Amino acid sequence: MPAVLEIATLIYLFLFSCYHIITGVISVFFPNFAIRFYKMLYGFHPKETEQLKMTLRPWGNFAIVTGVIGFMVLYNIDRFFLILFPFALLLSIRIWYRLELRSQLYRDLKVTKLQNWRMIIIQLLGAVLFVWFAFSLL
Repeated sequence: MPAVLEIATLIYLFLFSCYHIITGVISVFFPNFAIRFYKMLYGFHPKETEQLKMTLRPWGNFAIVTGVIGFMVLYNIDRFFLILFPFALLLSIRIWYRLELRSQLYRDLKVTKLQNWRMIIIQLLGAVLFVWFAFSLL
């Protein structure tokens, strides 16, 4: 694998891990702020926030664990590189539902097309980098 792609993958994995830990902590411990934060980050405007706040806590637990696992992979990439495949799957599923549910995202959550496509591109980049990097280590 070219060095630039390896560096890009490691940077993406670092940011992916940080993102999940930060958003997880915000979701678990600061759900009111999490609603405002996600409005700013993703542009969504949920109609019902009380039930969403209840959902954010368990989602945040998974996000924290995902971030910790990402850092474990970074710490020992030679041993844990296969975890990149499930991470690529996670990103691929996110891409799928952003495409599949785009009309609802636009209509119900007020996510703009630009915001949605920005996230799809970021997630696609990660999925491709993770798969490419993992296959290069097989």
